[in-house]
Amino acid sequence: LGRPFGWLPADRREIRRRDQRDALDRAVREAIERGVQAILLPGDLFDEEGVDADTLAFAVEAFRITGCPPAFIDPGNHDPYSPTSLFWNPRLLEVRGREWPEHVHVFRDARWSSVPLADGVRVWGRCYVSKVSVGERPLTDEWMREVPRGESAGVSLALFHGAREGHVPPGQTTIAPFSDDEALRSPFTYLAVGHYHLAGRLAAPQGPVAGVRLAYAGSAVALDATELGAHGALEVRIEHGHRQPFVETEFVPLDTRHVHEVAVDVSGCTSAERVDRRIERALDDVSAGEDDIVTARLSGRLARDVRYEPARELAARVFHLRIDRRALRPDYPLERYRQSHSATTDERFARVLLERMDAARDPEEKARIERALYHGLDAFQLKEVIPIHEDLES
Repeated sequence: LGRPFGWLPADRREIRRRDQRDALDRAVREAIERGVQAILLPGDLFDEEGVDADTLAFAVEAFRITGCPPAFIDPGNHDPYSPTSLFWNPRLLEVRGREWPEHVHVFRDARWSSVPLADGVRVWGRCYVSKVSVGERPLTDEWMREVPRGESAGVSLALFHGAREGHVPPGQTTIAPFSDDEALRSPFTYLAVGHYHLAGRLAAPQGPVAGVRLAYAGSAVALDATELGAHGALEVRIEHGHRQPFVETEFVPLDTRHVHEVAVDVSGCTSAERVDRRIERALDDVSAGEDDIVTARLSGRLARDVRYEPARELAARVFHLRIDRRALRPDYPLERYRQSHSATTDERFARVLLERMDAARDPEEKARIERALYHGLDAFQLKEVIPIHEDLES
């Protein structure tokens, strides 16, 4: 909750923050309707340590709805536990006139601790502590001393915030790392993990528990334009008591918006209107609706005098249309410049920069030279220099 959504236009940011609230409200109501025994939130209920008072008040009251099952909250790296936390310190929360409902349990210790549920089920959790928990390996023997093993463990659910090694998404920080082997060897029947924004799971090919052993539900709503697909929660069903425990999960959609990415080759387009038509066809191909978020990745060589921006009508087809121009190039005849021995100033300029670009080994340096090449050719041939090539990447 409380995500800035700085990548969205200003008039869309507050709408998206309301989407986050709606998703939490929908999650609680789905839990009631489905008759679940507990709600597990493995970290980052809040986007940062200092969200506004209204967001905090909404979160506290979201769990106060009649019929809400026990909820277990595990502070994550965005909303870590500390004695001075406005979210997790009951005394500081009371000063604001708020308190978490009695059926909400917040794990406030980096060591594993547990709370019993009905029918011999026990929920284990350990919080992320600010500036302390980054390198801790929560599933090693050193950290698991308090957790019983074997039949005495019963049905035990683990709730924590951490990074599954070998599956860290680009740009994601590695905090509280663990391996698949550590997860499968743990005494937990099922591990609910937070940190990654996209869903993922680890199934048990063999061992004391069948089915899904560990899962990331991902973020309840997409937090970035790169987080493709549907977002929501997981309903986890565990059969136990008469045979080997069996775990299965069901995706529960919470985000009313889908995130799409479409590739659009604009080679041969001689006007902005023609580019619009190609993007329109791409939107139709993925059935993008008015509530959706779409990134159109343009590629190919566009007529050099076309300064493309999507038409207002095209942008209005979806909630947000993001244009990615990194692979887009103007249609200057670069091969002709490479082979030319002409004495004209613009061709000599192009030939020198192309030689430098071909010799460059660093991708960033190559991209800088290529941007300079196109800006220079624009100045020579179009008699204008507009910063439209700044997104170009090698």
